[in-house]
Amino acid sequence: MKVFTRDYRITGGYHPVFEEYFSGLNPCILDIETTGLSYANSKVILVGLLTKTESGVKITQFLAENHYEEHKVLDATTDFLKRENIGYLITYNGAAFDIPFLNTRLENNFSDNLIRLYDFDLLRFLKASTDIKSKTGSLRQVAVENYFGILEDRDDTITGRESVTLFDEYAISGNSVVEKIILTHNREDVLHLHRLMYHALNEADEYMGIEGALASYGFPIMDGRFSIKPSVSGKGRGKNKVYILKVNGDQLQCPVSAAFFPDIDNPISAEFNSETKMFQVEMPVELAPEDICGDKEICFLDTNTASIDVSGEPDCINGYLILNPRSINLAAKMIIESIIKKM
Repeated sequence: MKVFTRDYRITGGYHPVFEEYFSGLNPCILDIETTGLSYANSKVILVGLLTKTESGVKITQFLAENHYEEHKVLDATTDFLKRENIGYLITYNGAAFDIPFLNTRLENNFSDNLIRLYDFDLLRFLKASTDIKSKTGSLRQVAVENYFGILEDRDDTITGRESVTLFDEYAISGNSVVEKIILTHNREDVLHLHRLMYHALNEADEYMGIEGALASYGFPIMDGRFSIKPSVSGKGRGKNKVYILKVNGDQLQCPVSAAFFPDIDNPISAEFNSETKMFQVEMPVELAPEDICGDKEICFLDTNTASIDVSGEPDCINGYLILNPRSINLAAKMIIESIIKKM
């Protein structure tokens, strides 16, 4: 196996609100090259990882020199993620391909070091939080890069499919020219994904607001151990209609099973499932009276009942939190943290 690194002087945060939500977590952009699409029969031959440094970013690549070095690439990747204290990943279609592929191959190589990090899959985020697909007709990475005007900056000349054929040649000959072509394609994928983050987050902010976009996709809490998707919705009709703050989430690390039932003192219900690694929490909220909100459905949360302290928040008035995208996310985060600490 060979290891390659390259530094770039690209600085700055992705988006101020995004950076606030992900504060304290080290990001890593990840992209893999494989010998095919089958998790069971294909192998990982190259992993590219982009991390931030004091002067910019660094791309680290682990390349197998033949078809029998997959285990070295996999071990080097998981060791890297631990050594660099990576808190979350950034991928493009990683939730459907890269991460399950890596974990399947790790299991097949009898490794217990599975990747259980929050994955910010930019493809899924764009699909849920922007209307780019209606403008481009496709959410393939090259189509999105072209939409933002950065496709022409690429230095590679091949596709992922072509890299498979080239690797077969490289495994036999060790040709340095072929090696460079394969490495360049992977390196350009992670580098351009880093550039896409800036554009995509700004696009989502303009389309639906970054707070709402992150809630829709799900954001990490408690050092990345959990991710949550909060929302407020109404149930029933007319006078029987009630409003609920619902938080769906994933237990990314050390999942547990537990259940909490509402009572007079605590109206929160919660269910955690260690097998599915999912959880759901619900809490009733109140609709502001018409003389305050008119015909708009503006909900508020009694912070005393919820047992959260948001007294310093501008949307908190006399112990009641007016619910908007930002305050919903904040309240959900604090409620989940409170529940987990009691477990």
